[in-house]
Amino acid sequence: MTAPGWFQPRSALFWVYCVVVAAGPLIFLAQAAGMVWFGGAQALAALPVTALTLVFFGWVLFELDPFRARRRLIAPILMGFIWGATVWPGLALWANDHVTQVVTKLGGDQFGSDWQAAIAAPIDEEFIKAIGIAIVAVLFRARLRRPMDGLLIGGFVGLGAQISEDCLYSVQTALGAPQDPIADVLIVAVLRLITAFTSHWAMSALVGVGIVVLLLRIDRSWGWRVGFFALFYAMAVTMHFVFDAPRPNGPGVLMLFFPVVIDLLIFGLAYRWVLGTERKWLRTSIAQPSARTLGTEQQLASLLTRRSRRRARAGLRAATRMDRRQARRYEHALIDRVQALSDAPSQPGWNYQQTVRR
Repeated sequence: MTAPGWFQPRSALFWVYCVVVAAGPLIFLAQAAGMVWFGGAQALAALPVTALTLVFFGWVLFELDPFRARRRLIAPILMGFIWGATVWPGLALWANDHVTQVVTKLGGDQFGSDWQAAIAAPIDEEFIKAIGIAIVAVLFRARLRRPMDGLLIGGFVGLGAQISEDCLYSVQTALGAPQDPIADVLIVAVLRLITAFTSHWAMSALVGVGIVVLLLRIDRSWGWRVGFFALFYAMAVTMHFVFDAPRPNGPGVLMLFFPVVIDLLIFGLAYRWVLGTERKWLRTSIAQPSARTLGTEQQLASLLTRRSRRRARAGLRAATRMDRRQARRYEHALIDRVQALSDAPSQPGWNYQQTVRR
């Protein structure tokens, strides 16, 4: 069966996605049209930095995908990004406003001032992004194979949210700047770029892993799958809470990056597990007899780690007249052939969707 493309007119869920994506900017403008009107012009000064943020963290997500699962996921990645960039801003503005009011009423003005962001944002912002991840994952379930797929889809939903939030912060900064709005806008944009290593993209990447495993690991019990999803969702919420929580007393620069360090540790532990499943998939794939048609056992085994890849590329260049770019292209082509082999219906490998519980 052919994997579905982005246009799925027979799917009611696809049309729900389209309607919500179309309504997202309208919901945002209904709440923020005044801000955009009065602060939008000065906020344009941050566009180069925001564009750099988009390109850089898109590159980071691709670098976290050493076995090029993204080749199967162009449409879901783009649709996930669009959800984060269009649906998330308006819904998050509305939800944050209501949740922070509740926090302030329950805890008082001082408590609300200190903790409303750390409480509200992890609750509603991660939930809104998770809905988008789940919709895209269900629409493209036939393309999904491994936890890395969830990390990529979730990461790009979060990156869309991150870019839209950066734009909103630029507008708010321009409105609140007492003297030189363009300078303030640029400073805030650069600070958000520097501290974005554990921002929305990383949080949603973990949620994406949880959702894809929940959908695909039918060899496991329902309770195990729900528990796995809850664990990864809780890690994302914890990262968001740490990121927005009031900073403890201490040196300004240290306290600026302290939450980033904590969140990097959480993300690193989760990513280590995901990378382990990727290597397990590759070992399973290259152990198939049909893999011998792709290359020698040594060639295929060299794909497992970045270090062994560098050695293999150096050996290939020494044995041929290839330059660095050609050697890397050869490596990528080999990975893509392994990917195609393991995606074949007769060779399910670590395709959880095709695993039958016994």
